Parts: sequence; structure tokens; C-alpha cells
Amino acid sequence: MPVTPASPPSLRPTAEPCLLAARLAADATAIPLPLVLHPRRLDRRCASARALAMYLAHVGLGLPMSRVASGFGRHRSTVAHACRRIEERRESAGWDRWVAALEEDARRLSSPAGAGAPPAGGPHG
Repeated sequence: MPVTPASPPSLRPTAEPCLLAARLAADATAIPLPLVLHPRRLDRRCASARALAMYLAHVGLGLPMSRVASGFGRHRSTVAHACRRIEERRESAGWDRWVAALEEDARRLSSPAGAGAPPAGGPHG
């Protein structure tokens, strides 16, 4: 009797958009994806890349902070802190343009072909 492989475990509802945001942040910061998704804080560069990923998931993809927290395995207050940190840095014009471009990439990559970008979420969008 042939053995069929087990089906992959189902993803949490927020896992896919959070993974997209994490991949964008990892690519943009040159931090390996496993370190961006690591359950521990690790060093400042990894924590900053993770904060950027959470910000992109919340602001760029419009996910509520509670869903971002679930997707990243963090507490909602951690996501709120990360978003504040990124938002504070947006005072710098160069940083603001860079983050805005990443937000646009997140929206473009997450939207179905021809459906347009999803609405921005949170008070920042």
C-alpha cells in the first residue's frame, strides 16, 4: 500500500502576510529571515529588522496589531513598541522614503493580480 505524505500543517491566518513582511525586512536589512523570525530578541540589528517587519505587516499590509503579534509570536505591546520605533525614525527624509518604498512593495506583493493594493491599516496608513 503506497504511503502518502502528510499534508502540511495549516498556517495561522496571519502567518502568510507576516512572512511576506518578514521577508521584505530581511532582504532590505540583509538580516537572514530565520533571525528576523527568531523567538528571542537577539542583537540590536535583528531586533530592528523584526520591528521593521512588524511595522510593514501592520501599516503596509493593514493587519491589526493583535494579528501581527500572533503572526510573529509576540505580545501586542511588543508590536506597538516596534511600530512607534519605526514611526519615530520616519522623521528622517531618507529613512521615510525607504520605509515608504517597502510599504508599497508589501502592498504590491500581497495584492492579487489586478485587484489593486489593499487599504493601508492603522493610524499611519
